[in-house]
Amino acid sequence: MEYALSRDELNSLEQLTPEQRYDYFVHAVVDLDAIWILVDDEGFVLVSAEDERCIPVWPHAELAERWIDGEWSECQAQSIPLATWLEKWTSGLESDELAIAVFPDTEGPGVVVSPVELEEALQAEQAD
Repeated sequence: MEYALSRDELNSLEQLTPEQRYDYFVHAVVDLDAIWILVDDEGFVLVSAEDERCIPVWPHAELAERWIDGEWSECQAQSIPLATWLEKWTSGLESDELAIAVFPDTEGPGVVVSPVELEEALQAEQAD
Protein backbone atom coordinates (compact mmCIF):
# COMPACT_ATOMS: atom_id res chain seq x y z
CA MET A 1 0.00 0.00 0.00
CA GLU A 2 1.43 3.35 -1.01
CA TYR A 3 0.99 6.38 1.20
CA ALA A 4 1.75 9.92 0.04
CA LEU A 5 3.39 12.17 2.61
CA SER A 6 2.34 15.77 3.01
CA ARG A 7 4.95 18.53 2.98
CA ASP A 8 4.50 18.94 6.76
CA GLU A 9 5.05 15.21 7.31
CA LEU A 10 8.19 15.28 5.13
CA ASN A 11 9.56 18.25 7.05
CA SER A 12 8.81 16.74 10.46
CA LEU A 13 10.40 13.40 9.50
CA GLU A 14 13.56 15.16 8.45
CA GLN A 15 13.82 16.77 11.90
CA LEU A 16 14.05 13.38 13.64
CA THR A 17 17.34 12.00 14.97
CA PRO A 18 18.84 9.02 13.11
CA GLU A 19 17.57 6.67 15.84
CA GLN A 20 14.06 8.14 15.66
CA ARG A 21 14.12 7.81 11.85
CA TYR A 22 15.19 4.17 12.23
CA ASP A 23 12.27 3.44 14.57
CA TYR A 24 9.88 5.25 12.21
CA PHE A 25 11.32 3.31 9.24
CA VAL A 26 10.74 -0.08 10.86
CA HIS A 27 7.16 0.77 11.81
CA ALA A 28 6.30 2.38 8.45
CA VAL A 29 7.82 -0.43 6.36
CA VAL A 30 5.81 -3.07 8.20
CA ASP A 31 2.68 -0.94 8.03
CA LEU A 32 3.05 -0.07 4.32
CA ASP A 33 4.64 -3.40 3.32
CA ALA A 34 7.46 -1.90 1.24
CA ILE A 35 11.04 -0.63 1.33
CA TRP A 36 12.21 2.06 -1.09
CA ILE A 37 15.65 2.13 -2.73
CA LEU A 38 17.22 4.10 -5.57
CA VAL A 39 18.14 2.37 -8.81
CA ASP A 40 19.78 3.38 -12.07
CA ASP A 41 20.72 1.52 -15.26
CA GLU A 42 23.45 -0.35 -13.39
CA GLY A 43 21.33 -1.52 -10.45
CA PHE A 44 20.78 -0.24 -6.95
CA VAL A 45 22.70 2.71 -5.54
CA LEU A 46 25.41 2.17 -2.93
CA VAL A 47 26.95 4.66 -0.51
CA SER A 48 29.87 4.53 1.90
CA ALA A 49 29.12 5.01 5.58
CA GLU A 50 31.00 4.03 8.72
CA ASP A 51 33.65 2.26 6.60
CA GLU A 52 30.94 0.05 5.06
CA ARG A 53 29.44 -0.21 1.61
CA CYS A 54 25.72 0.37 2.17
CA ILE A 55 22.46 0.36 0.31
CA PRO A 56 20.41 3.36 1.43
CA VAL A 57 16.74 2.59 2.16
CA TRP A 58 13.69 4.73 2.93
CA PRO A 59 10.13 4.12 4.14
CA HIS A 60 8.47 6.31 1.47
CA ALA A 61 9.08 7.11 -2.20
CA GLU A 62 9.10 10.87 -1.55
CA LEU A 63 11.99 10.54 0.88
CA ALA A 64 14.04 8.45 -1.56
CA GLU A 65 13.23 10.86 -4.40
CA ARG A 66 14.73 13.75 -2.44
CA TRP A 67 18.11 12.11 -3.13
CA ILE A 68 17.68 12.15 -6.91
CA ASP A 69 20.11 14.95 -7.71
CA GLY A 70 23.67 15.49 -8.85
CA GLU A 71 25.48 12.19 -9.37
CA TRP A 72 22.18 10.37 -8.74
CA SER A 73 20.11 12.46 -11.17
CA GLU A 74 19.58 9.40 -13.40
CA CYS A 75 18.14 7.35 -10.54
CA GLN A 76 14.57 6.51 -9.75
CA ALA A 77 12.90 5.33 -6.56
CA GLN A 78 11.88 1.68 -6.60
CA SER A 79 9.67 -0.16 -4.17
CA ILE A 80 10.54 -3.63 -2.89
CA PRO A 81 7.71 -5.55 -1.21
CA LEU A 82 8.60 -6.40 2.38
CA ALA A 83 8.12 -10.15 1.80
CA THR A 84 10.58 -10.02 -1.12
CA TRP A 85 13.07 -8.07 0.99
CA LEU A 86 12.91 -10.63 3.78
CA GLU A 87 12.96 -13.60 1.42
CA LYS A 88 15.73 -12.53 -0.98
CA TRP A 89 17.40 -9.24 -0.16
CA THR A 90 18.61 -9.97 3.37
CA SER A 91 20.58 -13.04 2.32
CA GLY A 92 21.77 -11.41 -0.91
CA LEU A 93 23.06 -8.29 0.83
CA GLU A 94 24.60 -10.39 3.59
CA SER A 95 26.47 -12.59 1.07
CA ASP A 96 27.67 -9.46 -0.78
CA GLU A 97 28.90 -8.08 2.57
CA LEU A 98 26.77 -4.94 2.24
CA ALA A 99 25.29 -2.99 5.13
CA ILE A 100 22.10 -0.94 5.12
CA ALA A 101 21.94 2.83 5.66
CA VAL A 102 18.44 3.21 7.11
CA PHE A 103 16.62 6.44 6.22
CA PRO A 104 19.65 8.65 5.51
CA ASP A 105 19.22 12.41 5.37
CA THR A 106 21.36 15.34 4.26
CA GLU A 107 23.24 15.27 7.57
CA GLY A 108 24.38 11.65 7.37
CA PRO A 109 23.72 8.00 6.58
CA GLY A 110 21.12 7.39 9.29
CA VAL A 111 21.53 4.23 11.32
CA VAL A 112 23.82 1.68 9.64
CA VAL A 113 22.89 -1.95 10.34
CA SER A 114 23.58 -5.37 8.92
CA PRO A 115 20.90 -7.00 6.76
CA VAL A 116 20.24 -9.54 9.53
CA GLU A 117 19.80 -6.81 12.16
CA LEU A 118 17.24 -5.05 9.99
CA GLU A 119 15.42 -8.31 9.27
CA GLU A 120 15.19 -9.05 13.00
CA ALA A 121 13.78 -5.57 13.72
CA LEU A 122 11.22 -5.89 10.91
CA GLN A 123 10.14 -9.36 12.05
CA ALA A 124 9.82 -8.17 15.66
CA GLU A 125 7.60 -5.29 14.46
CA GLN A 126 5.50 -7.72 12.42
CA ALA A 127 4.99 -9.87 15.52
CA ASP A 128 3.65 -6.92 17.56
